[in-house]
Formats: sequence, structure tokens, C-alpha cells
Amino acid sequence: MEKFEMIKKLGSGAFGAVFAARHKQTGEVVAIKKLNQRCSSLQQCLSLPEVQSLSKLNHPNIVRLKSVVAEYESAFFVFEYMHSSLLDLIEKKRQTGFTEDEIRNICYQMFQGLAYMHKTGYFHRDMKPENVLVKEGAVKIGDLGSTKEINSPPPYTDYIGTIWYRAPEVLLRSDRYCPKVDMWAIGAIMAELFSLQPLFPGRSDADQIFKICSVIGRPTLGSWRNGFLLAHKMNYQFPQIDGVGLSAMIPSASESAIKLISSLCSWDPSARPTAADALKHPFFIGSHRIPRAIPLRQSNILPASNSSLLFV
Repeated sequence: MEKFEMIKKLGSGAFGAVFAARHKQTGEVVAIKKLNQRCSSLQQCLSLPEVQSLSKLNHPNIVRLKSVVAEYESAFFVFEYMHSSLLDLIEKKRQTGFTEDEIRNICYQMFQGLAYMHKTGYFHRDMKPENVLVKEGAVKIGDLGSTKEINSPPPYTDYIGTIWYRAPEVLLRSDRYCPKVDMWAIGAIMAELFSLQPLFPGRSDADQIFKICSVIGRPTLGSWRNGFLLAHKMNYQFPQIDGVGLSAMIPSASESAIKLISSLCSWDPSARPTAADALKHPFFIGSHRIPRAIPLRQSNILPASNSSLLFV
């Protein structure tokens, strides 16, 4: 890591810390993620789920991993540098808000990244505004630390994802959820872009389900039978309340936007569209500002030294 000069700390969490850094020779600014997890060798670093997924995911709407370094029994991931997160952008827009065209552009790029990720055999499991990165109009999915292979055998952990964006099947402790958990999260994020406030700001799992019911209404046995089975296992009963409806929560959204968010935030995962289907929704039809995915570069993995690998 002596090749880099640390500029500033960008953030930290249970995983470790992220820093902005400058390459001393080239002057390139990058983001370096230092994991708290001990990593005694490069081979151990390369076996980490985030590296496994990022080495296979090569798309303009997914953040690019440039190299992996193992030093001092620590793992360092070197990423392309993105100026800010979607959460930062939401904060900056508190006074003016987003136009629907801006929301359309952001969401289209998120769906492009997710469609590719799901097609490649992975799902993110922790989609939230902090993990959507922005730079000069480009929107990229970041922080793939919770990413899992779609075909990996259950049981899956039931505490993934930030609670405000956690799908109801995960809140009800399902151990067999699927990529549709990402679609629920995108629906909540999309609504937040309109209102600039979290759609379901729960304080606990039970409160989160209550918040969901207060907006979209409680599920019925006919609309989500498996949800009632999950709830029964937990000795949980859905609250007897009617939802105010998405239109009341995000009155500035168009009818087509409401319909898309409603489908994404369906109780039953099977009723949610795939990311590929969402890209074909009428909400995106007719816009001339939606960026198309640029051609993918060929990804190669080259050894830089005994302690690092380059992804080029």
C-alpha cells in the first residue's frame, strides 16, 4: 500500500473503513477499503465473497474493483473512486428535490446493474442509498460484501440488509429468499427519491412490518400465503390496519411511477418484477435521457506481486 497516499476517510462500519487515496506515480484517485477481518494471505483475500463476485461482475453500473492487496495480515480492496453516494445526493436535494427525469435516470441505471448481477448468478442483499454510488451522472452499485450466489444452497442468514430496505420475507425470517429481495429494496429507494424520506423507517423487525402495513396495507391469505406460514412459525400476527397508499406518501410521483413502485413493493416476492422486466416498464418508455449500457470491457486478472492482484 506504499504506492498510495491517503487523502481522507470516507466512512467506516462493522466491515472496516474506506479511504480516498491517490496513487503516487499516476496521480489517480481511488477508494481503498480496509477490512477488519484478518487476512493472512492473498489467497485468503481472493476467497472472500466480495472479491469472488466482483471478479465476475463487469458492468458499467457496478463499481469496479481495480486490485486486491494483502499486507500486514489485512485485506485492502482498491476500487474506482466515486464522488458520492445516493444518500449524499438525497441530502443535497433536500431543498429542490429530484425531477422525475432525474429519478428515471438513476433508477434505470440501478436496474441495469441489478439485471446484469442477477443474470450472472448473484444477488446483492444490501441495496440502500449508501450503497449506490454516483459520479458525473453515472450510477453504480457498490458494497458487494453481502452478495450471494443465487444457486447457493439455503439456509440463508435472516439479518441481511438495512432494516428500512429489508424485504418482508426476510423480516419474517425466511431462510430461502431470492433476488426479489433486491427488487423490494429498489422500490423503497425509488420512493425515497420522490419524497426524500425513507418509505418504511422502522425501528425493529416488528415495527418495520407495521410501517409497511401502514403504507401498502396488510397482506391477505390470498395475496401472500407463504407470508402467513412464515408469520405462524414466529407466532406473529399482521396488524389489522389499512394502508394509506403509495400515492399519499409520494404525491409528486406520476401514475406510472406509482405502479412500478407498487409492483416492486409487493408482499409476495413472486409478484415483484425482475430487474430485466422493470427496465421494460412504461415508466421508462419514451424517455430520451436514459443512458444505455456501454460495451463491457474484457476483464483479466493479472498478478502484480506476491501480495496483490490487478483486475484490468
